[in-house]
Amino acid sequence: MKKFYLSFLLALLPLLVNAAVIEIDGIFYNLVSKLKTVEVVKNPNMKYGSYSGDVVIPEAIYYAGVKHSVTSINDNAFIRCNGLTSVTIPNSVTSIGNFAFSDCSGLTSVTIPNSVTSIGICAFTDCTGLTSITIPNSVTSISDKAFYGCTGLTSIMVESGNTIYDSRDNCNAIIETASNNLIVGCYNTIIPSSVTSIRDEAFYSCTGLTSITIPNSVTSIGEWTFSGCNKLTSITIGSGIETISYCAFRDCPELTDVYCNAKNAPETNEDAFEGSSIEYATLHVPEGSIDAYKAMSPWNQFKNIVAIQNAKVELNKSKATLLTGKTLTLKATVLPETLEDKSVTWKSSNKKVATVSSKGKVKGIKAGTATITCTSKATGETAKCKITVVNGTVTLSKTELFVEKGKKKTLKATVTPTTLEDKSVTWTSSNKKIATVSSTGKVKGVKYGTAIITCTSKATGAKATCTVTVGKVVLSMEDFTLKRSRENILFCTLYPEDLADKTVTWKSSNEKIATVTSDGRVKGIKAGTATITCTSVATGLTGTCTVTVLDKTESRSLDADGDGTTAIDNLASDATAPFDVYDLSGRKVLIGVTSLDGLPNGVYIVNGKKMLKK
Repeated sequence: MKKFYLSFLLALLPLLVNAAVIEIDGIFYNLVSKLKTVEVVKNPNMKYGSYSGDVVIPEAIYYAGVKHSVTSINDNAFIRCNGLTSVTIPNSVTSIGNFAFSDCSGLTSVTIPNSVTSIGICAFTDCTGLTSITIPNSVTSISDKAFYGCTGLTSIMVESGNTIYDSRDNCNAIIETASNNLIVGCYNTIIPSSVTSIRDEAFYSCTGLTSITIPNSVTSIGEWTFSGCNKLTSITIGSGIETISYCAFRDCPELTDVYCNAKNAPETNEDAFEGSSIEYATLHVPEGSIDAYKAMSPWNQFKNIVAIQNAKVELNKSKATLLTGKTLTLKATVLPETLEDKSVTWKSSNKKVATVSSKGKVKGIKAGTATITCTSKATGETAKCKITVVNGTVTLSKTELFVEKGKKKTLKATVTPTTLEDKSVTWTSSNKKIATVSSTGKVKGVKYGTAIITCTSKATGAKATCTVTVGKVVLSMEDFTLKRSRENILFCTLYPEDLADKTVTWKSSNEKIATVTSDGRVKGIKAGTATITCTSVATGLTGTCTVTVLDKTESRSLDADGDGTTAIDNLASDATAPFDVYDLSGRKVLIGVTSLDGLPNGVYIVNGKKMLKK
């Protein structure tokens, strides 16, 4: 009975305590019941090598019907698993422990998700089969020797915000920034400008490293940092350096040039360059600082100490105007020419106005001003360009244009900003059957209707439009005669016929000769000639009629009574010439006839001159 009770308790143990090791699908987990989480651990029944092949770690497991998230890979979890070839780590994992994959010589591929924030000490030490790895930007801490002895590692990609740093060597390198730690690699390495210090042994024995550039932001270099880099020939140290620790550059026998851009010689350990044969190398320092370096050990042990002459950065533009949404590329020249490292960093003083890429490409974000600063990584010298971001515009001389069918009118475009080199524009019509437009903005009416003319700036892409209405005002008569004190009525027809506003205004060129009322009624005042103009309120287009006012004593016209009011019952059927007949609205009702036969009784216009009554 006691034996049975003991077995029962052992079976319940994982549920009664906060932690226990369980195995599911060949992977061992440390169970934390209270948190409903598990950690991947080493097989407790084997000393080493419990995992092999391709291992895919799940995001969660179910134990006793309860879901547990996989949150970490514990210390030594996969240590010395030589048969392990690849590992996929899920997005639920936040940390990789110390020696987690140490000495996994068969490991060739590791997927580290964006959820991981820390990588422990010697996590991938001696993974000689590992050739490349990507560290996501979620990682804030990489401990000592995380990739030590990874002799096959040729590429380490480190994501930092929107920047990816590419490294190509077989070791780990730990650098500290103001906010986090990142890993970079060891082949002609350029350390990002966010770094403030380089920790101990970061690049220890990086045999592939031939040159190193330490940015101006770095203030301290740790112990043994570049020790054993036996192919290192050139070192560039930024202007911000303050301290260099014990054996930082020890045993670098190929060293030929050191560029130290600090105007004040940094506090440097006596053994910082031990075994690096600096008595045969050249030290390059800022002009005016040679005496300071000659007075300090170990700097005074260099064979030659020379000035970095004419150190400066020049940009192809000191100021520029940029349109919103457009880009331009700034080009930097780093001097002196003899400087081995000519790399630079770029910074936008106001990212809301303009941004700048690592290659000097500036993009306008919104109207305003920003200063782009280019800094030499080698010397710390800077150059600036003032960027003015503007909103490009196109404005037209008219936003509405009315043109008669067959006639032309010209639109004029104004392009801003005025500083643009290219102020050329293109013109298009939304309906060429209604209106066309030339390359110089000349609009021609083709037929009655409405079209949109669009003008586009070639430089900025800004657009402006003009609504063009092709129309006409047709009067019931082109000219007529009228006796003094007599009246006659003019009728008008507006085109296009679908105009919403059909109101018109009337005007006489000489009211002493003839007057006209608001409804088109013309009255002769005294003998002479006047022009009656009818204007469409909607389009501004006009129609005209010439009125000749006769004195009452003048002879009667052969065609009519001279005042356009003669009544004719019908036109003689033997008329000598055919004519066109219009109603009083200007609509043509008969074509090429010699009589008014077939028309209802009323007043008609013949050939635009005579008013006949049937």
